[in-house]
Amino acid sequence: MPFFTLTGYDGKSSRMRRRVICEALIIRIGGNDKHALTQLYELTEHAVYAYILSIIQKPADTADLVQETYLCVRRSAHLYVPAGKPLPWLLSIARNLTNDYFRVHKRLPLGIGDLASDASIDRVPEIVDRIILRHALGILRSEERQVLFLHAVAGLRHREIAAYLSMPVSTVLTRYKHSVNKLKRRLGELGVSL
Repeated sequence: MPFFTLTGYDGKSSRMRRRVICEALIIRIGGNDKHALTQLYELTEHAVYAYILSIIQKPADTADLVQETYLCVRRSAHLYVPAGKPLPWLLSIARNLTNDYFRVHKRLPLGIGDLASDASIDRVPEIVDRIILRHALGILRSEERQVLFLHAVAGLRHREIAAYLSMPVSTVLTRYKHSVNKLKRRLGELGVSL
């Protein structure tokens, strides 16, 4: 399964099934089902990793924060209130951890030079996906990265992203369109066709 696609569309019924499965898994985790945590991790790890990486831009620290995210899920799953939106709940935990990360390290996200030098990016299995990920992080503004990754990788709808980031849907749509166009232009310059 590709890590990254520009459309992020996997069908309404598939998205709905994934939501129901994730929600059921979180409830089971709240009841101390360790196997459910493994299943949730396998279903959502790519989206959580991409989201955190889009914010902090340092793969080694991203991997640590992903693990910490699932530890927090384990500790707080019993508090989860089923509302049909388990991925935004999971990404909220990840966002809070990235905020803590920046407070502790008292720094801003790094540039593409730091990202390219870190071999942890090689954990992305598809070579084209690695290229897209590196360039997405390098040429997009932070706001564009977040919208792109939340839609294309996490599979959230534009209106869900708007609610999650507290911004108008039109702004989300504009940022998504701009980020996709920037990626297409840059990849065209590199001779990569989509």
